[in-house]
Amino acid sequence: MKIISNTIISIFLGLFIIACSVKNEKMSNKNIVVKNKEIETIYIQKIENDTLNLNEYLKEELLNLKKELTLNKNSSDAVIKTEILSSKMNFEHYYKQTDTIKCLSYRVTKNSRICIEYGKVKIPCNKKTFYLETKIDVIKQNKELLFSKVYKKTFSSNSCTKIKDSFKPSYKLIKNRDYQIKKYNSELAKIIAKESISEISKHLPTS
Repeated sequence: MKIISNTIISIFLGLFIIACSVKNEKMSNKNIVVKNKEIETIYIQKIENDTLNLNEYLKEELLNLKKELTLNKNSSDAVIKTEILSSKMNFEHYYKQTDTIKCLSYRVTKNSRICIEYGKVKIPCNKKTFYLETKIDVIKQNKELLFSKVYKKTFSSNSCTKIKDSFKPSYKLIKNRDYQIKKYNSELAKIIAKESISEISKHLPTS
């Protein structure tokens, strides 16, 4: 009788240990599956006032990661939300001194004019600084914020007029301002797209 009881107890303990092992194995495998499938499909939310092609640049970088882009927000694993906080150009006008000597002022006589002051010619120049600031968030369907960062990029260019045009007042005017902002800030948007997707790629494991 004692032998039978010990046998029953041994069988029961064996079954209990096996059951626990199977349960733990299932839980472990389930966690691995969830982790590996954390982000498979991505939806890029439409960017308001996107005149810089930032949306397309983000898509290109994500496709390089071999990620599936969806057209339906509700069927995605995560949403990329981007906001253009600022896109502008600052303009600064200044004068640059040259080594060219020129008569700066004259005294006019009846038959001629006589230079009364010589000096180095200063030519007008301008400095354009293009500035782009965006905020990029990656949000899972369960509203968990995976990534959030504000990106700020700038680009500056300097140009000076020729000496012969140095006294033209129209030089101070900025031509095609909107076109220039779009042209140069689009390049900044491309840099931001590449940098941001690279940084959040750890949350978007490749398949």
